[in-house]
Amino acid sequence: MPNSQYACLNTKIQAMRASMLSDNEYRQMIKAQDFNSLFQFLCNHTVYGDYLSDVDSTHLHRETVENALNRHRILIIEKLMHYTSGDDKKLLQLFFVKQDVENLITMIRKLMREGNLSNVNDFLYTAQKHTSLPVQSLISASTWDNFKKKLTNTDFYRVLEIYPSLTTNLDLYDIEKSLERYYYDEQKRILRKVTGQKSKESLIKVFRKEVDILNLIWFYRNIKFYHLPREQLIAYAYRGGLRVETSDIEKFSGSKNIEAYLMMVKDPKFDDYAFLFSHGLSNDLYMERRRERYLFYAFKRLFLSDNSGIGKAIAFVRLIEYEINDIVSIIESKRYHMLQDDTESFLIHQFEEEREGLTDGN
Repeated sequence: MPNSQYACLNTKIQAMRASMLSDNEYRQMIKAQDFNSLFQFLCNHTVYGDYLSDVDSTHLHRETVENALNRHRILIIEKLMHYTSGDDKKLLQLFFVKQDVENLITMIRKLMREGNLSNVNDFLYTAQKHTSLPVQSLISASTWDNFKKKLTNTDFYRVLEIYPSLTTNLDLYDIEKSLERYYYDEQKRILRKVTGQKSKESLIKVFRKEVDILNLIWFYRNIKFYHLPREQLIAYAYRGGLRVETSDIEKFSGSKNIEAYLMMVKDPKFDDYAFLFSHGLSNDLYMERRRERYLFYAFKRLFLSDNSGIGKAIAFVRLIEYEINDIVSIIESKRYHMLQDDTESFLIHQFEEEREGLTDGN
């Protein structure tokens, strides 16, 4: 893409950046008395108010508010796509592939547990112009076979056709992992097309590091808690990481216990990810937060340093995703009457005075 087009893209991003939440706005949300007060603050003092105007404030549900917040993210992606083409546009379209996967998982869970998809729209966030899912047709499905049949003209049919039933939690787990694997395979396919383009090197590296981290957590949890067969561990690991290679996946899958696995990940080539396992007894409780903070700072660095390519746009969307995730965490804190300090500890966002001296993943 010519530099002049990147200049337009960067100008658009800088304009939209001004609407991101400030430290003070985060503090005001955390201090809100309850969910209703938080909702009113979002409506009256943040960019999200434009998307919450249609939400019934007398019957607030987390899912409804979350879906409204995600409309902001979807609109940002659509605006950025206007300034891209070719492989750059395909990289942005990955956000919609992931959205389709997440929406499919939501529908499949509801179909299994309730036997129908009534009211499922309340739990979906869909960019109608960019989804490959026949959402309205899927909603009418009442059986697993019928649900799959409605996906015949999509790539998802070949992912799901091999699963004959949807009756147990194990069925559901296998299906979800296959759909997630599909997304990361798509990501790997598109990244392979742009590998070698100097302007995309930093972006590719962050994407591949994310795959590494997801794999390392996947093996940790399954070896420690679930004890799945070696074949399943290998089948559901993601490919395309930066440090975790196929040989590592095979080696990890043979770990007899968590101690043996933790010894393997002490290999110096995994030093960047040591933060995942260096917190003693808090490993499990805060592992997700450490992962998200590491990636948050990785994308923030990419956003601040990349002025010559699509990396800045991708990083900006990811930063908006983290912002929305934090708003949802604050909503949950109101539901469970958490103390302010406890709420802050679960956020990806860190306040300016807390950021000084901290390393990625803390």
